[in-house]
Amino acid sequence: MEEKKGFLRQHKIITLIIVLLIVLSAYRIYAKVSGGNTESEVIPISVRAAAAAMQDISVTAPITGRIQPAEDVPIVPLAQGQVTKVNVKIGDRVKAGDVLFEIDSSALAASYSAAANAYSRMQALYNEGAVSAQDLESVKAQYSQLAEQISFYRVTSPIDGYVTSLSVSVGSVAGGSMAGSVANIDSFVIETKVSESLAPSIHVGDSVEVYVASADKTFTGTITAFSPIPSLGTLTYPLTITMDPSDDIFAGMFAEVHITSESVAQTLCIPSEAVMLKEGKSLVVTLDGDDVPTTVEVVCGVDNGTLVQILSGIKAGDRVIYSGQQYITDGVKVKVVE
Repeated sequence: MEEKKGFLRQHKIITLIIVLLIVLSAYRIYAKVSGGNTESEVIPISVRAAAAAMQDISVTAPITGRIQPAEDVPIVPLAQGQVTKVNVKIGDRVKAGDVLFEIDSSALAASYSAAANAYSRMQALYNEGAVSAQDLESVKAQYSQLAEQISFYRVTSPIDGYVTSLSVSVGSVAGGSMAGSVANIDSFVIETKVSESLAPSIHVGDSVEVYVASADKTFTGTITAFSPIPSLGTLTYPLTITMDPSDDIFAGMFAEVHITSESVAQTLCIPSEAVMLKEGKSLVVTLDGDDVPTTVEVVCGVDNGTLVQILSGIKAGDRVIYSGQQYITDGVKVKVVE
């Protein structure tokens, strides 16, 4: 039985060897018939390329801040007493001098009325020559003082704008603390600070881009104030940007201001991705008309992460590879894809 199994195993091995010899012979015959070209066709590496061109380039640095009304004035009554009338509500537009609310002035009314009558009589006597100018001025001063004091009981808006807060109602007590606020949104401001590295780039009157994420829009602002002296205890410099009003802008929104720290007009630029650093050298791969690559050394200038200025090494119109250049071999044609 064991001899039979050994015979079968030997027979299988011999059969396998014969099959392998037949396959190898068939492959050799095929290779000979096809001319012996058994190597796979070389597939060119796919790359992306762009032409060097003259254009403007700038480097911007983002600083952040909150959009605020140009003016936001607290309302603090100079008189104290019970509120008798409220003329506005939050969101109302008011003008400077409009009465926002009134406080009970009855305690002062009698004194004011007496002073007004006294001043009127004294004025008549002065006109008749019965009293001196000094007597008239004395009575007038007392009247003017009371007139000013009673005016405090009619709380008015100090500016044109919108009522942004109001904490009084009829019957409540007002005086000595903030009772509301009025904001002017004819323009908006962003009050922020810049580091010492950006300070030399700041000039009052310069335009800046302001990106508002909640609106997903970019607006134009103007630098309207800058302090060349840092804030107390810091190394940052106060900066104010003013913006025109827009239906998409609301006070309190978060904004990102882009400050231009460096810019060059109409200079030779290529994509930043095209530049490779090797052994301390800046290299780019150029393409000729047949899409054959050549690695050349360049001198770079301003780089904003998207574009880089090229000072020497290539010229306008030269095509450079900005994707896939790490895998090419000089002199071996590549495939340029869109």
